[in-house]
Amino acid sequence: MARLLLALVLVPTAFVACGDKEGTDPDAYPEANCNDAIDNDEDGVTDCDDDDCAEAPACDGSAPDPETLCDDGTDDDGDGAIDCDDSDCATSFAPCTWPKAMDMSARFNFDGQTAVCETFFGDFEEEIADCVTNLASSLTAAADLQGCTACERVFSGSVTTLADSCTDQFGEGGSPAPTSFTFGFVFTSEVSRELWVKDDSTGAWTKAVDLTLSGTVWSYTTSDRVEVPVDECDNSPIDVGLLTATFDFTDK
Repeated sequence: MARLLLALVLVPTAFVACGDKEGTDPDAYPEANCNDAIDNDEDGVTDCDDDDCAEAPACDGSAPDPETLCDDGTDDDGDGAIDCDDSDCATSFAPCTWPKAMDMSARFNFDGQTAVCETFFGDFEEEIADCVTNLASSLTAAADLQGCTACERVFSGSVTTLADSCTDQFGEGGSPAPTSFTFGFVFTSEVSRELWVKDDSTGAWTKAVDLTLSGTVWSYTTSDRVEVPVDECDNSPIDVGLLTATFDFTDK
């Protein structure tokens, strides 16, 4: 009976020591997590301000820096996870968050006007009709930057022609719809991107435009006068109208 009474007396004390933070021994409840901004042991001090964390890696300077180079194929912080497999890269604006494919649409609307050909025998006028060309492409990230040293990724893809009444509009002065597109991108932030284009004749890359984000679509629109060379006209090349091009890119 004496042993039973002794056991009953010790039971409440054991519960206090193991599960009640209001116990009398503050050393019995050390800070459980020294890097979560929470006072886990409710002793009035948090994380590295708590003496319990004095030797914790997060507080003594031995903890590795977070993974910051998320596309170098190296476990930079030594935590066993490389690049995009590391949680450090999941929420930061890094290559892990950049798209690997895009859907693209290109719309070319031409507004024709009265073209005037000036000759020795007088001026001749011709009404230039309107036309439209609509293209679509599924772009995928290339394995390399194809010479675009400023770019962070290059995308390319074949073109599907959805509508085209412009290819034959201008005779020798026109050009057929492209069969493929290649674009370079610089991902400057979550809401801004640079679009780069390549001059096929020289191989040089130049920045074309800053893309704007509307909902989930990255877009830009540009307009230029169309001038067609006509050898018989003294005022060649002749302004025949305005061409407006709109490009939309949607991450996949």
